[in-house]
Amino acid sequence: MKTYQKLCTEFYDLEPHRDGAASMIFYIDQARQANGLILEPMCGTGRFLIPMLQEGLAIEGFDASPYMLDALKQKWARLSSTPPPVWQQLVQDFSSSKKYTLIFVPYGSWGLITDVEASKQCLQNMYEHLAVGGKLIIETETIASVPQPCEIWRRGVHRRADGSKIAVNTFATYEPATQLFKSICRYESIGDIGIEEVETEDFWMYLYRFHEMDELLREVGFTDIKKYQDYALTPATDENAHILVYECTR
Repeated sequence: MKTYQKLCTEFYDLEPHRDGAASMIFYIDQARQANGLILEPMCGTGRFLIPMLQEGLAIEGFDASPYMLDALKQKWARLSSTPPPVWQQLVQDFSSSKKYTLIFVPYGSWGLITDVEASKQCLQNMYEHLAVGGKLIIETETIASVPQPCEIWRRGVHRRADGSKIAVNTFATYEPATQLFKSICRYESIGDIGIEEVETEDFWMYLYRFHEMDELLREVGFTDIKKYQDYALTPATDENAHILVYECTR
């Protein structure tokens, strides 16, 4: 795992996500309706998983990044003495005898699986772990989401509670032929005397065409597929939408 390491994880946890309140309302509502066991692959630092645990919902999750999971466990330890039901694993390797009434992957994380055939195999895996009548909810970022202008340096800075800072410098490119969004990232931990720690990563994400995920979902067996362009469940008709939210019932 060459992404989501120590400083990246810390910056991620401080970064406000798009439509933060709307996405939280949407996923919490879906989880309440699930009425059964819930799975969050790529659960990260617990942005959704922890509030769901606090509500007493039957949820478990996994992530490929040990740094993300460490951050989740540290946050949960401040709330409970019971270990959270999370573990380290890739979506490709997930296997369980359990069946889930809801599996969800928010915020376009699915694009971290950058090979389309691997993505299809992972979707098949998720399908097979759904209970009959269970839902898969998955977001994809689209080719319309490429930041403009591209190929320029951008910088973001967050202040920690102790007054120190964490910064990231990114240089992004997009390859239309492969639909790969690539970003060179340099994270800096900044204290009173300047830069104290540096971390670099090459971040890759696959961006989907408007109808592409629809086709993959049908190929793995889904027939009941709803597609929205926001968390208000507006049917997806705008091919320039930056995200697409899929609600698929087995």
